[in-house]
Amino acid sequence: MLMAERQFQTKLKSVQTDWGGEFCSLSSFFLNLGIRHRLSCPHTSEQNDTVERRHRHVVETGLTLLAQSHVPRRFWHFAFDTAVYLINRMPMRSTSSISPFQHIFNRPPDYTFLRVFGSQCSPHLRPYNQNKMDFRSTACVFLGYSPAHHGYWCFDPLTERLYISRHVRFNELCFPFQQPPSPSPQHPTPEPYILSYPTPPPPDFDPPPSQPQPDPTPPQNQQSPNPPPPPPTQPPPPPPPPPPPTPRTPFQTYHRRSQTTTKPPQPATTSTAAPAHPTPFAETSRAAPTRSRPANLRQNPKKNVPYNATSFHASTSDPVTEPSSFAVANNDPKWRQAMAEEYLALLKNGTWSLVPKVLGVNVVECKWLYKLKRDAAGAISR
Repeated sequence: MLMAERQFQTKLKSVQTDWGGEFCSLSSFFLNLGIRHRLSCPHTSEQNDTVERRHRHVVETGLTLLAQSHVPRRFWHFAFDTAVYLINRMPMRSTSSISPFQHIFNRPPDYTFLRVFGSQCSPHLRPYNQNKMDFRSTACVFLGYSPAHHGYWCFDPLTERLYISRHVRFNELCFPFQQPPSPSPQHPTPEPYILSYPTPPPPDFDPPPSQPQPDPTPPQNQQSPNPPPPPPTQPPPPPPPPPPPTPRTPFQTYHRRSQTTTKPPQPATTSTAAPAHPTPFAETSRAAPTRSRPANLRQNPKKNVPYNATSFHASTSDPVTEPSSFAVANNDPKWRQAMAEEYLALLKNGTWSLVPKVLGVNVVECKWLYKLKRDAAGAISR
């Protein structure tokens, strides 16, 4: 009431209500100021038709904005504020196609400032950034006009933060809330590494040669009255016996020696008879005489330490890991106990104090971080 008197230099003469509970205590207040308090009859809303029709217009316009842009209902107050902002700037038939804004301020409204509610917008966020490497803008949702600023409400759905900016680019054909949110990537759990050694194939033997089969005798013509006598056939020679299987040289496993040593040469032995079937693989012996290598060509003894696959398997398959999110840690009773102890310690120290949420003010978020503390022996201490 004081704002109306200060802004439009006029005095209120009467106020009409429906005698609701929120208006009962205003009768004495209006009486002291000399303002008439007019009331409608009980259960007769048509006597307060102008107010009821304006209220219906605001509600229907706000619900239309929510339905068209697929904005969730928790942002209903932004939609209704935008509805009032638009109704005050739309031409009305009762005022000869003059908007209420022009009727009061004697100037037409600026329609170039209007945008589609719930559309995608990209505000200039350089003043909000704390690091010079942060992006200059991000995809937000337009939620209306700020009554205290000449700017727009821009809501970031990823960080749940609300920005007020004048430098905004709009994409009025895209509605972010209409698209389903993309699922957050899940970090795969690493599987333990298990060493597997290849099994040598069994020795194969040469198959025996197949016996030649005699060609079948072509059929005789039965219509011939005097068939010629068949030539005498000789029995086929017996097949040669298959050669004895040649034994294959078994697979041998060689190990790297920890150091290079020089062995005395062995006397060469001569064979009296050559084998009937030489082996296809030459057998390699690590005990052959070698010559001492120079110092700069000798192998490093530290690189020849025998490999222990069991210890590597145990280290990679440790069941106790640090959880990556609250959902993973909440499934473990030990982590739940640790979170309860940490939460009680924060309450005991008075780390924060709860206050009512103020509209338009960003809320400081908190996040759980999970770390394992180990002692010198590698065991978990906390």
